[in-house]
Amino acid sequence: MAIDGCDIGWVKAILDHEDVPIKSYLVLTNLGIKKNKDFNLKREEIDTVKEAVKKSCGESQSAQTAAGISSASCCS
Repeated sequence: MAIDGCDIGWVKAILDHEDVPIKSYLVLTNLGIKKNKDFNLKREEIDTVKEAVKKSCGESQSAQTAAGISSASCCS
């Protein structure tokens, strides 16, 4: 699971550059979370990210199962 804060995509670019495969990818601004430099996280934003990660991993797991691939973890 790779998570970027915005569409600039630094995390994705770094992982791509290092040839690290990305099975699931989220951009926080696409979830309605505004970019800022404040580390006072809001509970509702944390919950939004948690649910998006769960959904993304669930979709990855479903795709793997449909392809006949088994995995002990959704994002491994």
